[in-house]
Amino acid sequence: MLSVLPIPTREDTAEVQRAFEKLKAGLPFPTAAEREDRLDRLEALLVKHREAFVRACDEDFGGRGRHETLIVDVVLTLESVRDARRNVRGWMQRTHARPHVTFLGSTAYVEHVPRGVVGILAPWNYPVNLALGPLAAALAAGNRALVKPSELTPRTSAAIAAAVREHFTAEEVAVVEGGPAVAQAVSKLPLDHLFFTGSTHVGRQVARAAAENLVPVTLELGGKSPAYVQADYPAAVAAARIAVGKLFNGGQTCVAPDYVLLPSGKEVVFAEAFRAAVRDEWRGAPVTALATEKGLTRMRALLDDAKAKGGRCETVRAGTSATRGLEPVLVFSVRDDMKLMQEEIFGPVLPVVSYGTEQEALARIAARPAPLAFYVFDEDVERAGRTVAQVPCGGACINDTLGHFANEELPFGGFGQSGTGRYHGRYGFETFSHAKGVLVSSPASPARRLYSPAAAALVDRAMGLITSRVGRLIR
Repeated sequence: MLSVLPIPTREDTAEVQRAFEKLKAGLPFPTAAEREDRLDRLEALLVKHREAFVRACDEDFGGRGRHETLIVDVVLTLESVRDARRNVRGWMQRTHARPHVTFLGSTAYVEHVPRGVVGILAPWNYPVNLALGPLAAALAAGNRALVKPSELTPRTSAAIAAAVREHFTAEEVAVVEGGPAVAQAVSKLPLDHLFFTGSTHVGRQVARAAAENLVPVTLELGGKSPAYVQADYPAAVAAARIAVGKLFNGGQTCVAPDYVLLPSGKEVVFAEAFRAAVRDEWRGAPVTALATEKGLTRMRALLDDAKAKGGRCETVRAGTSATRGLEPVLVFSVRDDMKLMQEEIFGPVLPVVSYGTEQEALARIAARPAPLAFYVFDEDVERAGRTVAQVPCGGACINDTLGHFANEELPFGGFGQSGTGRYHGRYGFETFSHAKGVLVSSPASPARRLYSPAAAALVDRAMGLITSRVGRLIR
């Protein structure tokens, strides 16, 4: 996603600093009505500029399906905005809490307040959604935002910047364009929160830079997300759903199935069904192109390495795009020392790993860092639920792929090496808010008289109860 972050130049730093200072001067505690107005304007931005985003994405990728841009970069982002608009007043309501017994007569509540000025570092693979989706959550929480879209999709980044300038003031939302040095300048700011989507490698650099100012971070990263097909599940049905999840956006999706764990003996059925799904879904249209020449070179290197180590590569004819086209490839006879099993693939190459027993399959998953997504195909939904519960991962789908990302009621975020933090729906509002605990103390509260006989008796009684409970537990 973002490349390695270099040292920012004086010009990069100056531009970012100017944008940051204007945001710092913005309204710190917007009302519910003011937040709704900002979300209304974000919705209007998406609707008005949707065709510009479609054209820009197509040009940046060198061939990207119109429906793919509309589905994820426009429609799903609109759903995030509209969900926040519908619910922001409810999310802002104080949550009442019960005070401790020593504060009898007092009241307590939690109030979610804006963090302040937040930064959003967005990647190139879904350039609109992964910039403006987090922005919806940030605005609902009452923040001002500094957005840095990817330099690898320059036309889309320029379209986002122009659209934001049209709909927001510089004190509300700012977009800074440029290369990795600009991203580094943003990550070094004394922001109130920093939201990053990208690779694990760069995520470490972002977190390290943010730590200099003790800036809290949300890291949405990636990893090798497995699709596990149970022995008694129809392999052809699984192949059809996996094909869509794998090849949407040319495989350039952080939650795409990265490899398949398939029962031994079902390889032929799976491959035939995968080809049929590609034929039926794409109907001869090309799969979205790889967005960069570097990505195409990398895919070819992964395939060359797999072939050299005994992998059997089967091309799935789907038509090629005008530039940087790579038809989907299934890889069988997979070994763990192949490069495509050691790093996130992020393209239309799918290793199919055959397994003998369920224990063997789950052991393979457990041997790797926690993935961002986990896909289980199992007709026994209760058993599938138990499987999901046993596998550390960011999120999961049972008998489908990608769908959990599209549900605003579900939290989305990584686990371990695949990220930290969450967003979507209320979870995004909470990420970009500070949960402030407030106690309204009563004059009658025993805690007001810490050294009174009544307070001492209360402490003695509490200690007696604790001692009695611990004694029972020990026995």
